Amino acid sequence: MKKIIVAGTALLICLSLQAQREGVRDEVRASWMLSSGLDCVQDWGPKAATPAPKGYEAVYIGHYGRHGSRYAYNEKAYTVILEMLSEGLKAGNLTPYGEKLLLELQPFWDHVRYRVGDLTPLGWEQHRQIARTMVQRFPSVFGKGSAVDACSSPAARSIISMSSFCTALSRLAPQTEIYAHQGLTDVQATRPNTGKNPFRYEGPAMEIPYAERAYKFFERRFPGYRQVLARLFKDPDAGLGRFTPYEAFFNLYMFVGGMNSLPEKERVDVSGFFTPEEYAILWEIDNYERFREYYPYKIPCSSIVDDLLEKADAALSAGKRGASLRFGHDHVLMALLMIMDIDGFDTVPESNDDLVYWFQTFRSPMAANLQLVLFAPRKGTAPVLAKMLLNGEEVRLGTLEPFSGPYYRWDDVRRYLRGRVAKFTYKPEAGEWKTTEVAPGLTYHHFTGLEPVTGSAQQVFVADWDMSAPGYSFRFAVTPKQVPTSSVFAQKGAVVAMNACYEPSSVVLKAEGEYYSNIPYNTVMTTGVPNWKSDVAIYTDGGRDVRIVYEGKGKTHNALRALYGASEEPNIFTTAPMLIEDHKPVGATFAGYHSDEEIQKYNYEDPVRHQGVRHPRTALAITDDGHLLMVVVDGRRPGVSEGMSARELTYFLEEHFHPVTAANMDGGGSSTLCIQGLGDPQTHVVNYPTGNQRYDHAGERGLVSFFYLVKE
Repeated sequence: MKKIIVAGTALLICLSLQAQREGVRDEVRASWMLSSGLDCVQDWGPKAATPAPKGYEAVYIGHYGRHGSRYAYNEKAYTVILEMLSEGLKAGNLTPYGEKLLLELQPFWDHVRYRVGDLTPLGWEQHRQIARTMVQRFPSVFGKGSAVDACSSPAARSIISMSSFCTALSRLAPQTEIYAHQGLTDVQATRPNTGKNPFRYEGPAMEIPYAERAYKFFERRFPGYRQVLARLFKDPDAGLGRFTPYEAFFNLYMFVGGMNSLPEKERVDVSGFFTPEEYAILWEIDNYERFREYYPYKIPCSSIVDDLLEKADAALSAGKRGASLRFGHDHVLMALLMIMDIDGFDTVPESNDDLVYWFQTFRSPMAANLQLVLFAPRKGTAPVLAKMLLNGEEVRLGTLEPFSGPYYRWDDVRRYLRGRVAKFTYKPEAGEWKTTEVAPGLTYHHFTGLEPVTGSAQQVFVADWDMSAPGYSFRFAVTPKQVPTSSVFAQKGAVVAMNACYEPSSVVLKAEGEYYSNIPYNTVMTTGVPNWKSDVAIYTDGGRDVRIVYEGKGKTHNALRALYGASEEPNIFTTAPMLIEDHKPVGATFAGYHSDEEIQKYNYEDPVRHQGVRHPRTALAITDDGHLLMVVVDGRRPGVSEGMSARELTYFLEEHFHPVTAANMDGGGSSTLCIQGLGDPQTHVVNYPTGNQRYDHAGERGLVSFFYLVKE
């Protein structure tokens, strides 16, 4: 028995041999492939397959797969050893074996230097094999009327792995409809721990349970590292050059293990590099390093568990057979094994020397895959069952009681996995609206919590004015210099004030018959991006008549400028994009559909990027029954208010208010809403502008154009 850390307390518990892999060190010493850890290539031999209980058949598969075999993901796996040997040659410090290795390594580097991170032919074939095995093992999932949805992380090796799998699947299951895609909205299902994830889950601080740093672990467990260096260098210490022993061996280990994935004719002969005992020790050191790196990923990667559950439930509810496939990375799959506690994978022994009995990197080999397979009764109303497969092997879900053998009740699996996710994450409460009557004809709506349209935490603030109610006038304000919205609110004696337009150089600003700007620039400021910010006009008579008109549709920029310049309307503010026109969600397609990587290639002021990602937003909308909605969406506050893209704002307004017209206004740090008697006692700001990055009411930005509502 080993001491286990549970909730900060050392307890003695006895686990089954299935979970506690007592002989793992002997296994690794006996297998060069297992010693390669994350660089091992999985065994394609037959796996035990317990028949489903009588009367059941497979109906659905939820899958997460690591990309297939690749060249090293980091060029240091090649360049560190190359630099050490090259410097050793200059210093006359190489042994005959070191000289031989350098001769092989120089042409090898010339061949692979532009292939770093790329999928190899073996990686392509691995996913074809997994597709074949899946169809052969669960033919009842793939038939007439079945559907497969596949998504990938942005990494090329993951996208190509998905392509390999889906191409093979389309031939093996020709009646199955397959849709493969990759975009920013797929990040929660494929690589949620990336820093570019705007939907990232938050959770309690995840403190690494062991104080010993990886380099200290290396020094303690591998004091004889100089024996390895002595095979290459006459003076082992001098051979390290500018690298620390830990840094050198971290990359040497990856270099050697990475040969498993390359075409045989490309490989460097590394058979004399390490003894089996040395390689096994280095695996254990790398295993500890990976544990320390991946342990905090349990927080963001919990979103994949939610995605698995939601898509499985949706398929069952619709009576649809098929699969949802996700293609990503080893660190994500390892985090999933910890989140789900597959075979006790999340067990933390008291001593880090005992970690190998539960946590093993070789369980996430190249093309590793985790499958959640659902089984339904052919007849009757017996409960749906589920089982988990890791690389084709049946595995356990923590301490969850099975129904029979490796099969669990689906209801039990859902409860168990939701409980595991709740352990690692802060999930926002289900959202709700709160409504306050400000005055007759004027209502304030505040939404906070998990918003179903965007699937994320949001805070939304709405001033709802019934334009048929007497006693109010809606007006525009333009100031000669930049001032905060609350300043205009106070100066005008307003009951509501909200930020309005983009920078004056890009829009029309006309108030009380006076032009302050008439789209003077053909580009957005000095970016060179064609001006797109004046397609929509907001008109008012300064009283209770307010209109939102899509004037730019079908017009050139010059024609639009001429239209506005000749207009006799006393008040014109322009903006973009139109979100809703005659109840049609035109804003849903304004920014197009692009991956996160594609969006980042665009200029910040390009509409694809400007409107295609989540930001704080401001909008104006009019309903069929004559209500004017002044809307502010907070953002840039993970887990509290994520903000919205133009597409999400369109669908949000459509779902909650059903307006006949709606337009997006200037947003980001400009988004501010003031309502009399609410919010901050001094400024009456109700939302949390982001200007000071403190998420309080004091973060207003200076602006020059505003909407405001006053009592007549």
